[in-house]
Amino acid sequence: MSSPSTSQVGSVAESIDSASPISQAGEPWLPEPEELPTTPWYEEKASTLRLSDIPIIKDKGGMMGKFEVVIPHPDERAHRPPQGFHTFYMNQIEMGLRFPIPRFIAAFCRHISLSPSQLAPNSYRFLLALAVLLSYHGLPLIPYVLMQLVQIKRLGPGKFYLSHKGEHSFIKGNPSSHKGWMSRFFYAKCDVMRDPWRCEMHWRDSAVTIVPRTPDRAPSLTPFLEAMDGKSYSAPELIREDLLCFYKFSRKGVELVGTSV
Repeated sequence: MSSPSTSQVGSVAESIDSASPISQAGEPWLPEPEELPTTPWYEEKASTLRLSDIPIIKDKGGMMGKFEVVIPHPDERAHRPPQGFHTFYMNQIEMGLRFPIPRFIAAFCRHISLSPSQLAPNSYRFLLALAVLLSYHGLPLIPYVLMQLVQIKRLGPGKFYLSHKGEHSFIKGNPSSHKGWMSRFFYAKCDVMRDPWRCEMHWRDSAVTIVPRTPDRAPSLTPFLEAMDGKSYSAPELIREDLLCFYKFSRKGVELVGTSV
């Protein structure tokens, strides 16, 4: 797949800049502690995916034949993948997650000490849309930058959600929920790369929320936040496949060679 030119990326950014404000869907509903079930959801939910979904997963996820995808048996669960495999969700792919997992996402998950599979689907649309904007404005996608802009919320056992930190709200258009997403999981593994995940893949029940130590040459977020002031960017527009490819968040159409990734 060919990548768009810089002028095309700029044109998209300008068109979104000039667009009318987009109504923002509410964040996921958070139940009260006493309303939570006594048994964690991941102990009860089986996968509803079928063998016929494997080609769709591999094509949409950009797995390019280098990843093995397995549909769980009825008695298998999301938090207990087979040896060598890791859990992911169809809805995460629908929200922009591609394989191999982009390096900035792996580094971010490594910092917050969570597995990428523990992030709710909307988290990927938000995080990738934010990454496109940061990249367009020339800011590095390092945990130091992201942790100043991203808030991590626990949705329940094993589930976490990413959203704007503080009063920022320049990324819009994320649905507030994905009905049934927790039952649309599959297992994946990759043996052709030395370290295909580059982050912690075991599930945890808490996240690290502190901002990393300030780098020696810390980038200033002030110009970026000033540019975002009063803007409403459409997340679905920002995570179009051509933009994901342009910023190398998607490798669809790019062949993986040995351990070079």
